[in-house]
Amino acid sequence: MIVQQPGIGGEVVPHQDNCFLYTDPTSCTALWLALEDATIENGCLWALPKSHKGGLARRFIRDGDGVHFDNPSPSYNYEDFVPLEVKAGTLVLIHGDLVHQSFVNQSSKSRHAYSIHVIDTDRCTWSQDNWLQRKVAPTPIYVS
Repeated sequence: MIVQQPGIGGEVVPHQDNCFLYTDPTSCTALWLALEDATIENGCLWALPKSHKGGLARRFIRDGDGVHFDNPSPSYNYEDFVPLEVKAGTLVLIHGDLVHQSFVNQSSKSRHAYSIHVIDTDRCTWSQDNWLQRKVAPTPIYVS
């Protein structure tokens, strides 16, 4: 659940979801459901068009040095991002390599959304150096 109350909360910096939920090959897809209208004023998502075609820029990993990014954050031209303003009830699908972000809610209205990330557990391998590790392997919901 993503809760952005009026004037509360910080921005979410530009990132790729595959950075945090890495599989080989990459397979993360985010489903972002707007529970209320998402506007520029209340902190809607912003995306960098066609950035999913450029591949994964960096990963968030766990190793002997702890949990950290394996590379510095790339520089982005913020003028290249486009707002994804949507009405309540809209489902936004986000490719795992798409660079996206959101800003502080500067309006007098809340912006609530529900977000879930899915990965392929049948034809992909969960990386052993992902920051997030399970003690037991997941049971696939669907097997082809």
